[in-house]
Amino acid sequence: MLVVITAETFFTAEITQIKQLIDLGLKTVHVRKPQASYIELKSWLQQFEPHYLATMMLHQHHKLAEEFCCKGMHFKEMQRNTESEAFRFQLEKLKKKRFQVSTSFHEINELNSYSALFDYCFLSPVFTSISKTEYEGKQFEVHNIPQQIIALGGITSEKIAEVNQRGFSGIAVLGAIWLSENPVEAFIKIKNEYEHIYR
Repeated sequence: MLVVITAETFFTAEITQIKQLIDLGLKTVHVRKPQASYIELKSWLQQFEPHYLATMMLHQHHKLAEEFCCKGMHFKEMQRNTESEAFRFQLEKLKKKRFQVSTSFHEINELNSYSALFDYCFLSPVFTSISKTEYEGKQFEVHNIPQQIIALGGITSEKIAEVNQRGFSGIAVLGAIWLSENPVEAFIKIKNEYEHIYR
């Protein structure tokens, strides 16, 4: 599984570039705009046609995922209450509506308890982050964990083979795309290497 996470802030070329990535074969876009208001995010989503929206997992303002027929919803650690029957029921209800649900972990010992509730989970930082300073890589290995675990943190095309060797089901990239001079070219390089390693 190859995931691209959006930049935290909106920028001029972003919508065009995200459409280009999807046109090039990207199937999962995580929309993470932590400072965006409900209205701002709604306005942003309105600029995408339905087949682009169908690739998007929203990190906030989850009601918009239903309104725009997005792919699904991502739950942050603070939103996740896996001990709660109400939360578990909420996840099951979303799955019945054919939404995907994902979440993030930062410690490997949490995975066995809760990861099975989600379609897939991010585990980070695997390597030292490109987009966040002082976010040191933890060199996780996830062999013998049956769920889909996606590597996040410091992922570049050069690291994909190692990610595969560490047992991950796929990769999520952010800084390697949006901090590059040409995000589309950076994506193509990552996608080609991903398909070579995970074929």
